[in-house]
Amino acid sequence: MSNYIVIFTEKRTNRIDYIIDFIFKDFSGIAYKIITDRNEFIECKSAKINLSHLFFDDEINFNIDDILLENDINEVINYDDLNEFGKCFFWLSRYEEYTKKPHLFDEHNRFLGSSLDYSSPIVDIICLALQHKIKAKYPNIIFKERHFEQINTHDVDYAWKYLYHSPKIKMGSLIKKLIKGNLKAFKQQLNVLLGKEKDPYDTFSYLEELAKRKKIKTIFFWLFGDYSIFDKNHFWKNKQQQKLIATLSKWATIGIHPSYKSNENLDLLATEINRLEMISGVEIKKSRQHFIKLHFPQTYQQLLINGIEEDYTMGFANRIGFRAGTCTPFKWFDLSTNQHTLLTIYPFVAMDVSLKNYLQLSPKEAIEEVSRLKHEVKKVNGTFITLFHQSNLTENWSNWKKVYESIFD
Repeated sequence: MSNYIVIFTEKRTNRIDYIIDFIFKDFSGIAYKIITDRNEFIECKSAKINLSHLFFDDEINFNIDDILLENDINEVINYDDLNEFGKCFFWLSRYEEYTKKPHLFDEHNRFLGSSLDYSSPIVDIICLALQHKIKAKYPNIIFKERHFEQINTHDVDYAWKYLYHSPKIKMGSLIKKLIKGNLKAFKQQLNVLLGKEKDPYDTFSYLEELAKRKKIKTIFFWLFGDYSIFDKNHFWKNKQQQKLIATLSKWATIGIHPSYKSNENLDLLATEINRLEMISGVEIKKSRQHFIKLHFPQTYQQLLINGIEEDYTMGFANRIGFRAGTCTPFKWFDLSTNQHTLLTIYPFVAMDVSLKNYLQLSPKEAIEEVSRLKHEVKKVNGTFITLFHQSNLTENWSNWKKVYESIFD
């Protein structure tokens, strides 16, 4: 028996093709053939699955969900009524985020989550259960061996707290501290500017030492937008910043951190990518949105238009867990066009700001939650991705270095 599987469905759609491609090719490493001829399916001697409204004796049968047959977006989908293939498609396509129910989004139009359980990678669990079911009937089938992988990601919103700003910003910051009577912060800033102390946001050597010692892949997403109320990064032509990016590029990967403002002015994305490419000297193919501003389908459509191949925004700002129900990188399916795209999504499971500010966890509690999430990823041999800002590993986040270091355990 050949190591491939035949899937019968009465009607072939882009949605069916997409979810079968993910489950069998991407997740399971199995070649497959989709057929719509009932007699051909019956006569087939290979491993096979029925995904239709029909039932075949002595076969592996799954009822097909309407969500896989339709072309529109149904506002009243009941997730609990879906079967395995329908549930996987619901999660990966981010179907629930297209409904635009106001209470599911915050003031920045970010998805807050619904009543679904995001605590485990349900899509991966379903796929593994499906493999087990197929293996029980067709023991000669060989699925690819999955391996746990860890990727540490960092958003660089501000490379330095005090250093390398314009004289106007430096003086204004010092004067404000004096007026407010914040003498401790005034002294710290003055010492940093005089070279007596290290800038508190400069934790890059610490990140490098850990990553190299533990041999963990690391990505820095750099904010290169113009200064605005939510984009307060250094000027993109800053020479010291250019040197820092060149240094980091020797041991880590650099990606773009599209600005908050680029969501309002779509032309800015191309400008910001071009700036980073000019500075880094490499093509920029990875991204993560500033503020985790991910809007369907516009955000991903713009990334594709601008040549981005991998996006790391798939996660929550206000909570932790598996936003797309998976810890396996997957291709984005554009529901608005019903097309399988070439944009690969890398979901992250936890962000430092979510743990401390939104969930208000202590460092000890945060370590426990991150450890639980890592365990969930390991159970399905997925990809464990976290988001820590280098600027948060400072004295203002007392003991949070312990949380960061815990992800290496």
